Amino acid sequence: MALHSALTDSDGIHEPKGISTATANQVYISDGSGSGNWVENSRIFGGYLTFSTGSPYAHSATTSDTILNPTFTASTNNGFTGLSSPNARVRYDGSEDLASAIDACFSIQQSSGTARQVQLTFFKNGVEMVGSRMISTASSGEWAVICLKFDAILSTNDYIEVAIKVDSAATINFASGYLRIKGLAA
Repeated sequence: MALHSALTDSDGIHEPKGISTATANQVYISDGSGSGNWVENSRIFGGYLTFSTGSPYAHSATTSDTILNPTFTASTNNGFTGLSSPNARVRYDGSEDLASAIDACFSIQQSSGTARQVQLTFFKNGVEMVGSRMISTASSGEWAVICLKFDAILSTNDYIEVAIKVDSAATINFASGYLRIKGLAA
């Protein structure tokens, strides 16, 4: 009797076609027509803002959405590119569509003056991801946390950004933050 590990594709192995060319951590996704592709099992990006209450990222926010532009440091990355031009964004570089969970949390503070209502939302390819918008109050001398989460299908070269707007123009400080995109082949 032949050992499974000794069989080749031409021996009639009953594993999916192309098993011998699959790389580590890939899974087979069937197309429903007797074929399919080998793709990454999962993808992830995690990026953080370096913690600083003494010299936080300061964003001049207005009553219209503007994209945040801090420097994110990647803590983990498989299949994404962190970009800083024209602003902070994370681009998906994988070849398979990705069913993704996107989440972010930030510590915010109004730099001075009266409290402001701060809204954050995700943008995908420059368009708001309707349903992801969250609101919190930012006060001077007090830190608050605002988190947002959303689900989306990402395709090659799609990018995610975080936008902010306030009820009255103000400088909003960000002492820390984390952005994570985690997904499975769709």
